[in-house]
Amino acid sequence: MKKAILFISLALFIGYLNAQEVKSKQPCFKVTSFSSTIGFAGAMTSNTESDYYGLKGAVENPDLFVDVSGFSSNNDYYHHGSSHNYSYDGNGGSGNGSFVFNLGLTPYSKKLGKYRDNRELRFSVGSNFGSRNTFSYYDNISFVIDTLQSISGGGGNVYADSSINNYYTYTLNFSSINFGLSYMFKTDVKRRVHFYAGVGVNYDIALKSTVDVDHDTYKSVIYYNENQNPPGDDDTYYYNGYNNGSYSYNSSSTNLTKPMQFVRFYIPTGLKFRLSNKPTSFFNNVDLYTEMNPGVELQIIGDDKTYANPYFGVAFIGFNYHW
Repeated sequence: MKKAILFISLALFIGYLNAQEVKSKQPCFKVTSFSSTIGFAGAMTSNTESDYYGLKGAVENPDLFVDVSGFSSNNDYYHHGSSHNYSYDGNGGSGNGSFVFNLGLTPYSKKLGKYRDNRELRFSVGSNFGSRNTFSYYDNISFVIDTLQSISGGGGNVYADSSINNYYTYTLNFSSINFGLSYMFKTDVKRRVHFYAGVGVNYDIALKSTVDVDHDTYKSVIYYNENQNPPGDDDTYYYNGYNNGSYSYNSSSTNLTKPMQFVRFYIPTGLKFRLSNKPTSFFNNVDLYTEMNPGVELQIIGDDKTYANPYFGVAFIGFNYHW
């Protein structure tokens, strides 16, 4: 009797272990898709005077940055006579192109006892190339070089002023490699068209980050006729003419002392369209899709502070192969 009980217990125990072994053979995830996309993204960056000097302190050659401490945002007019006027344009837009490869994994549900086709864990690797911060400054220097008088005495005075206009543009450009992780919830994947949404995070490190400097200089002689003065004796925005003058252009660049980095938190939202409904067709496993990624981008420049930029990415077109 004891031997029978022992035998039955041993049989039940072996059966239990075998059942556990069968269950353990189901991985938590299985690879079910591969995809690639091309797209673009944009971020609203902070381009104040403080940010300009912060960028100046993060480059290898800060001497390329002019002193803009006296520049104002609206003093960009021509005035007759000696003057030294400044203006700046804090351009807040930026953008980049992107190319990404994705590997999709489907999770296994122990509760349901099957893989959940309407869920996906996605690993991504890709590259970005584009620009972030842009600073534009304008400097006008004018001074009197001559005063012309009418011989008849009734024509009034015509003043000749020399004008030198300098335009400076500083653009932070980069090329980078990035790694991402996202988790998606899908509608019915058996339908030819289905939607999905989820949450994602992305880490991006620049392989190359440079500040490109463009310097344009215009030199001319401006003539001002006092008898043609606008009402109110205001010569703002007014001049009688100018000669052809001269123009020069110079460009240079400097690298950042440390690689620029990004951390992005975003909400992937997309639409997929299966190319064929025929089960035997290769294209039954191929989807054409597009995706939007609104979110927040943390931009890290050297030892400077971290900037939080509103971010919007678009996977313009993507191809997905699933099995």
